[in-house]
Amino acid sequence: MVTLPTIEINNTLQGPYPIFCRGHSGGRLVCEAFIRNQIDMGHVAADRKDTPFFSTFHNTLIREIILNAYHYLEIDKAQQQHYQNLMKHCVNEYLEKEIQHNGKKPFGWKLGISLFTMPVVLDAFPTAKVIHLIRDGRDVMLSRLNARFDYLDDPVNRLAVFGDPDVDKFEGHSLTPEVIATYRNELEMQHWVTAVRYGLKGRAYNGRYLEVRYEDICQNPLPIFEHIFDFIEMPFLKTTKDWLTQIVYKAKIGKWKTLPTNELEKPLQIGHSLLKELDYL
Repeated sequence: MVTLPTIEINNTLQGPYPIFCRGHSGGRLVCEAFIRNQIDMGHVAADRKDTPFFSTFHNTLIREIILNAYHYLEIDKAQQQHYQNLMKHCVNEYLEKEIQHNGKKPFGWKLGISLFTMPVVLDAFPTAKVIHLIRDGRDVMLSRLNARFDYLDDPVNRLAVFGDPDVDKFEGHSLTPEVIATYRNELEMQHWVTAVRYGLKGRAYNGRYLEVRYEDICQNPLPIFEHIFDFIEMPFLKTTKDWLTQIVYKAKIGKWKTLPTNELEKPLQIGHSLLKELDYL
């Protein structure tokens, strides 16, 4: 366990406003819109629009927080303070290294795995507001998340998929590359269920958590982003509006409908309850 001295955070921070989602749920689009609307998202990868600073491969503080994602929700407030302190140190370093204005302008980040830091972020930063982006699990299932499943021996990735870093079997089989390939649709759906269910815990933070459906963005981008920027109290710039009208289209949704029924049966057994709860069924 990493132990660090308590750090005080400047209450004048404009944010953070992180984008939390299960990978391949449309976060790249939202991150690009944030950047175009003058929200600093740090040094993002050109293709995925991820903020690598929050990667568990390099950031030991984020790694510890995520590995204790479920533990955090069960411990007392004094113990929770430890993880909040880790998050404060992490964001303070992020501000110093990548956000040159040190949080005096709106800032955030986007990285799928960081979804599992959501309660810690909201507890650690009274000024934080988070976007929880949700996409139909059937479409997400078909967008292969190789960054997760090529490294499923990593406890962080197993937590993200199963909600438990110690899981080493699926359907009674060890998680070999061959088993992962055989059950890929089911595993992708399991990851969607685990990640989205965890993200829904943000509903407890009234006024600081906003759920956004990717399908709604694809069908009505301007009203949805108007709502998003109202939520974080930022003007919706005309340049951002113009870009969105050119880049967003409906063809990006409903790809799962091309699958044969027999290929949907087992994944739907895993995702049925949550898909129905979220009105996808």
